[in-house]
Amino acid sequence: MNKVQVFFKGLTEIVGGSKMGLLVLTNQLEDKQIAIVCDKAMAHELNIRIGQNSLRHKLLPEVLCWINPDMDTEHYEILFNSIEDGQYKVVLINKLTFEMTPIRASDAILLAQIAQLEIFMEERLFMRQSVPYESGKSKVALPLNALTSEMLEDALQRAIENENYELASNLRDELNRRKGNKNETV
Repeated sequence: MNKVQVFFKGLTEIVGGSKMGLLVLTNQLEDKQIAIVCDKAMAHELNIRIGQNSLRHKLLPEVLCWINPDMDTEHYEILFNSIEDGQYKVVLINKLTFEMTPIRASDAILLAQIAQLEIFMEERLFMRQSVPYESGKSKVALPLNALTSEMLEDALQRAIENENYELASNLRDELNRRKGNKNETV
């Protein structure tokens, strides 16, 4: 398996009153990006770590990393290895035992920030999901398969209300594809 190292570049809010944020990761060349949806609570947690907040050294994730000296880049790494129903599948890999522990994508990014772990994405997944990156750009593109079904349904409703029928058709097709995949696995 080939993998691409990705780097956390920052976070942005989804406009329109959403309670979601986007975590932006780029490749080393900073020519491609991945956007990961996160909830408002996780956006808040990452904002604490981005700034110079003296409180952060007393927070639970930092304390747990501090009392576990093996939680470092020598012993662990993060790997994004697939996407399913709008959710990235991510594992925390112990480099010594090769044990893989599933972890939520946004939590993995937070952990990587705190413990200074390297983040990787399976190369084919990165090539399929990434879009061009432009520093300072205010809009971020997201592949439909990186959105939750709930987000797709909300976007479908807005597209219909705005009479954007081409977008509505694409959103409906993605929702139907997901429903079809669930029926096949039952």
